[in-house]
Amino acid sequence: MKLINLYKKFYTPQGLNTKYKKVDDYLIRGPHPGISDLLELKNAGVNQIYDFRHVGMRGFKFVEKYFCKELGIKYIRTPYSYLEGKYPTLNDFASIAKNVKQNGENGGKTLFHCNSGSHRTAHMAAFYDLTGGESIEKFYSQTDPVSYADRVQQVLNKHFYSQKYFNRRIKNANTINPIARLRNSFNNRVIKATELAHASFVAIITRYKNW
Repeated sequence: MKLINLYKKFYTPQGLNTKYKKVDDYLIRGPHPGISDLLELKNAGVNQIYDFRHVGMRGFKFVEKYFCKELGIKYIRTPYSYLEGKYPTLNDFASIAKNVKQNGENGGKTLFHCNSGSHRTAHMAAFYDLTGGESIEKFYSQTDPVSYADRVQQVLNKHFYSQKYFNRRIKNANTINPIARLRNSFNNRVIKATELAHASFVAIITRYKNW
């Protein structure tokens, strides 16, 4: 008996966890899924998953990849590491958003996730939400500058400023406690990395208007 069938035998469906948020009829965003989450996502119509976790998450990748294969979910590994300065480019954003639209038009749904679903996932989901999978150049050319600026602000508010993207706070990295010093130093590195990644994202989506 396949492992996934054994798991199904003893699993009681609970419905999709509220940690997964619907962006539209084609896209769901959230943190990396466990086995029970994958079952619920499959039941919700998800037929492909983008995993944006950084390259160091290899062990977790193989677990998710295996169960996605068993469930008939297409698993797409697209790692980014903000701590290493590896951010999505305009072409990355555009090709992934276009794929989500095409998959949706064919009757499927896509899940975006990273680790917590707060940073890399937020940028990818926000770009798709802004463009709907269309070319951003085409979207801007068909929209007056004021309406485009309003739409950009709506997307930023929805995916970042009203969410947990900026929930970390600078901590004292010069404390005497060596463990706390390491922990706080890492926390501060994450803050700087996510701020730089966000600045890169904003630059991409606002390049079509003289702000």
